[in-house]
Amino acid sequence: MSQSRLFELVYHLLEHGQTPAPVLAEKFEVSVRTIYRDVDALSAAGVPVYTLPGRNGGVALMDRYVLNKATLSEEEQVQLLTALKSLSGEPGLGSEETLDKLSALFQQDQPDWLQVDLSRWGKDKGQEAFSALRKAILERKVITFTYAGSYSESTARQALPAKLVFKGQSWYLQGFCLDKQNYRTFKLSRMRNLQVTDRTFITPLAPPPIDNNPHGVWPSIRLKLRLSPALAFRAYDEFEPEQVTPLPDGSFQVEAEFPEDNWVYGYLLSFGPMIEILEPERARKKVVELARQILSRCENPDIGCQDLGAIMESSPTKEDATMMKENTPFCQSCGMPLTDPALRGSKPDGSPSPHYCKYCYDKGKFTQEMTMEQMIDFCAPMMAQSNPGMTEEDAKEQMRKFFPLLLRWKGETA
Repeated sequence: MSQSRLFELVYHLLEHGQTPAPVLAEKFEVSVRTIYRDVDALSAAGVPVYTLPGRNGGVALMDRYVLNKATLSEEEQVQLLTALKSLSGEPGLGSEETLDKLSALFQQDQPDWLQVDLSRWGKDKGQEAFSALRKAILERKVITFTYAGSYSESTARQALPAKLVFKGQSWYLQGFCLDKQNYRTFKLSRMRNLQVTDRTFITPLAPPPIDNNPHGVWPSIRLKLRLSPALAFRAYDEFEPEQVTPLPDGSFQVEAEFPEDNWVYGYLLSFGPMIEILEPERARKKVVELARQILSRCENPDIGCQDLGAIMESSPTKEDATMMKENTPFCQSCGMPLTDPALRGSKPDGSPSPHYCKYCYDKGKFTQEMTMEQMIDFCAPMMAQSNPGMTEEDAKEQMRKFFPLLLRWKGETA
């Protein structure tokens, strides 16, 4: 008789309640007779397990039965206390109280070698939002908030909250957005005016994994950088060990891949004069051009800053990349940014198209019939011209990665 099977049988009944003996036999890959022998063994050991005959019968535990502390080995008790200790820094979880009770039950001291604190330095105002979202998730209540998106727009949102996820250095909420009618991932620090409403929902939620779309689907650039010795802390804080090579003069060579968008150039500028971009040449030229624009803006404060606003634009890959195509402000045919409503094409009724620009789509029809490759050939010269240091071949290479994600080239309709 397997002792581990007896424990698993008790765990199963605690979690699922009354279960037919044939179902248990199938689960544990034994005969029904063996299940009944296990029930007899558990009963003899003092576990209040019983069987009910008949069509709706099965094996069950008496109500309010809980496992004795002896069920867990000393090592398992320590592991459980350590896991709770790792949660004790999070607000609203009640893990400290649970930790105290279990420590007393197990007659074990609390682990003192581990402390996890995911809050920000100083006063962390995000704790209130975390607690409110946790309550909304557990009580299945609709939330409303204002969200600052990746393209400088703030929108009012309603969502069904599903789960909180800590990824990288930030907390995210995964939920079903009622406005977009799809799952979305929201960064907590960008959520404002959060309200937990009295409206409840019963819809079962199953958001996709937060990492289910690889980084490589967005056009990427591989950078080779040299950092000053004074930036040792950033070299090791922000890059993987295998990406960093210490050089004899004390500086650091870094090789890493990034999504190639305006965010990455703003990130490079954040290193100030203590970084040298070794490769590729187009990235070096781009940063030089942006630095010149910043200098011009500082020397002539009356110059509008609209063009510079894109420098620190957030990377789309830092949001939920799995839903990027529905929430992107790019034309879903040629990839042109649709930041100005006047650039949008029109539906058959004359209303603005949510997906296409006016050059690609007019009155419900595409203005030109062409293949994806023909569109790439048409757009590549313009992209290269607007990005100093980029060749047409570079532009085409990026477009061949990006265009297959666009609605038109996936065969979808406006």
